[in-house]
Amino acid sequence: MKRPRWLWIVALVLVVVIVISMKALSGRGTPLRGGWPSGHAAVAFAGWMAVTLTLDGSEHRFLVSSLALIMALLVAQTRVEAGVHSSLEVATGATLGAIVTLAIFQVFSV
Repeated sequence: MKRPRWLWIVALVLVVVIVISMKALSGRGTPLRGGWPSGHAAVAFAGWMAVTLTLDGSEHRFLVSSLALIMALLVAQTRVEAGVHSSLEVATGATLGAIVTLAIFQVFSV
């Protein structure tokens, strides 16, 4: 499946817009600090999903995808350890980022 190279930018921007909208609607935290869902986790997991889907068919896909996933998990862990987010807020952000990115890549696949 061939995917446009610019598609990851569209996915990341959409994830950020959705996160800020959800924070505004929920009234928890500010658009750029704390609250539900975690924007850092959403962007980190969106990046992992974009890397994984962009490397479709590459011989190093598993290795690069695994490294990106580890980095996304570390971002999520630091948000909880710093006390900025709860585990639920981070899990929601991670799920949101991954699913939105997957959906964007599926919709715009050529």
